[in-house]
Amino acid sequence: MISDDGPAESLLSNRSEAGMSEMGKSEIVDPVTLSEEKRQELVDDLYRVHCDIFDGVSKTDFSDYVVNSKARRTNILIHKNADGQPVGYCAIHFFEQELDGRDATVIRMEAGLMRAYRGRNRNAPFVCRQVLGYRLSHPGRRIYYLGALVHPSSYMLLERYASRIWPNAGARQGGEYGRVIGQLARLFGLQPVNPAVPGVVHVGWQTRDNERDRHSWLQSPSRAAQFYIRQNPGYLDGHGLLTLVPVTLGCMLHAGGRLLVHRLSLLLPRTA
Repeated sequence: MISDDGPAESLLSNRSEAGMSEMGKSEIVDPVTLSEEKRQELVDDLYRVHCDIFDGVSKTDFSDYVVNSKARRTNILIHKNADGQPVGYCAIHFFEQELDGRDATVIRMEAGLMRAYRGRNRNAPFVCRQVLGYRLSHPGRRIYYLGALVHPSSYMLLERYASRIWPNAGARQGGEYGRVIGQLARLFGLQPVNPAVPGVVHVGWQTRDNERDRHSWLQSPSRAAQFYIRQNPGYLDGHGLLTLVPVTLGCMLHAGGRLLVHRLSLLLPRTA
């Protein structure tokens, strides 16, 4: 699941695709404001998109994770093509609960975009606005993003924008990460694949990569991608790497700066 969640949230791939199809408008939906009939229509539409990208999750589980989440607050960004048909989604959930005897919020996400429409990192502005708004309205509150990442692209994208991320290649896996991740795994019912490696859990969401994709990731020069694969070699079987980001104002400023640089780079002319 950037699954997350829920699995796993799978944040959008940052890989460019040749011949990218034309996108239309995107819209933000709050499922709580929809009638039961409209929520079911939303589930049907997004599950069709989901099944083009992932395998291993029933419509009922998908509905519980993405549309009918038990989170205190949920918003879903829906990407549409030029014909107005849904081709991608990014759901963000804010769970308010207690950690270590203090009020805290855990952010989880699920996202996916059909292959023909990838390449522009369309979710980052939405996620930054949602998280920053919540951060500013809850000063002093501990806030974490928790992902059960099921693909190297999700970890790469998170590592690009987060100023502090656990686990990472330069830090021990114990300490605050080990303590907090253990609590969160129990709270969300995330079962470790191996009790000796609590950071890797059963998720079930399997990205529909082909053999070329899989070989490409194994050969990727990205240190973040190679770290992810070492930590979670079973991602092809639907295993997720529990990834934690403390959401501070410093973290948000860092992410905003990286996003601005990325957007500016898209405006510059490309050399052959």
